[in-house]
Amino acid sequence: AVVSTQSTGEYTKTGFGGTYGNKGGTTIRFRLYDKTLAIVNCHLSAHHNQVPLRDEEYWNIISEQDFEDPLTRHLYDHDYLIWSGDLNYRVNLSNEEVRAHISSNKHLDLLEYDQLRQEKAAGHAFIGFHEAQITFPPTYKFDPETDIYDTSAKQRIPSWCDRVLWRIREERQEIVSILNWGGGGGGTSDSDYLSSFSVDSNASEGECQVDGVGPSKQKRKKKKKKNVSGGAQMDSDLLEYDQ
Repeated sequence: AVVSTQSTGEYTKTGFGGTYGNKGGTTIRFRLYDKTLAIVNCHLSAHHNQVPLRDEEYWNIISEQDFEDPLTRHLYDHDYLIWSGDLNYRVNLSNEEVRAHISSNKHLDLLEYDQLRQEKAAGHAFIGFHEAQITFPPTYKFDPETDIYDTSAKQRIPSWCDRVLWRIREERQEIVSILNWGGGGGGTSDSDYLSSFSVDSNASEGECQVDGVGPSKQKRKKKKKKNVSGGAQMDSDLLEYDQ
């Protein structure tokens, strides 16, 4: 039988100075055999120039969420910390430059200007986190039900807003692998992605597979936008235990 214990949750509001849940992060954490996992889903502040605010919201989530387990009081204490959601970091180039790169199939050159990567490198946020190799064009933002980047009056700059990252305690780095990583709009949503991780609890006991799914506009419409996490879901189809 699978041994999963001490499952608890926590949340942090960061909207309007921490008073409103339109932005923030929700966490579920649990112990699987001898390992501890925390899975955070968040929705950080939007707009191209709000990088410092997004960094601040990240640190607010990290610092405000505490748990009863004396060995994992804080998020960083867990063996595996998986962080997904609409992080809202953008590409630091003009709209024209970004779209020209994509049209020329040079979208990977844009990663140099990705705000999240820049903030990680500078030590401003997501310290010690890893991310799977991005091989696909920006997933934000498409016109609804199309693969055409935003043609509305807002003319949003294509970016990789929805992300999945993970942080592993150093002594356990060798026992996590990525099963799959992909992205794209393609008519299914305005911003979507999928990432799947395999976390070995113990070679003789079993495996925990966690699939992280980015927020879909179609799902958000059904949820009436009351979800602090911004719409991403974790359900029985996405959390599987294999004996």
